[in-house]
Parts: sequence; structure tokens; C-alpha cells
Amino acid sequence: MDEKKEALIPELEDLVHKFTELLTGEATPERVEMVKVWCLYTTMAKAMPPLIQHWGSEPEHMEARNQIREIIEQIKQWNQEKNQKH
Repeated sequence: MDEKKEALIPELEDLVHKFTELLTGEATPERVEMVKVWCLYTTMAKAMPPLIQHWGSEPEHMEARNQIREIIEQIKQWNQEKNQKH
């Protein structure tokens, strides 16, 4: 039951890995997953703002919304730190 899930498009996984590295300065597995969350959430927020607003306003989603906000802030911080080094 401990099967590793294969990527649907392995090249896209490689692209996300490189994107994470360029965005945050490092592409650890945790950062890659955080960038995936950031990309998906921001895309949904731009494509369907009412859906995201409704979802975020539901009490049972407050913790998840807060986690997403923390991820977004962390990515911004890493990006600023990376840009200050160059």
C-alpha cells in the first residue's frame, strides 16, 4: 500500500521543481508542495473569486485558509530573501 504515485506528466514535475528553485532559492520536497498549493490557490482565486470567497468564509475551512495564507507569506519571504542575495 506504500506505492509511490507516478506523476501524470513527469516533465511538468521537473518544471515545478525548477520554478520552485528559482522562486524560493531552494527546491526541497516541502517547498515544491507549498509552491503547488500557492499556484493552484492563486489560479483558482483569479479564475473564480466568488468560489474562493465563499469557501474561505465557511467556518470549517478557516484553518485551511489560514494554512494557505501562511504558505503564501512564507513563499513571499523566501522570494524576497533570494532576491536580496542577488
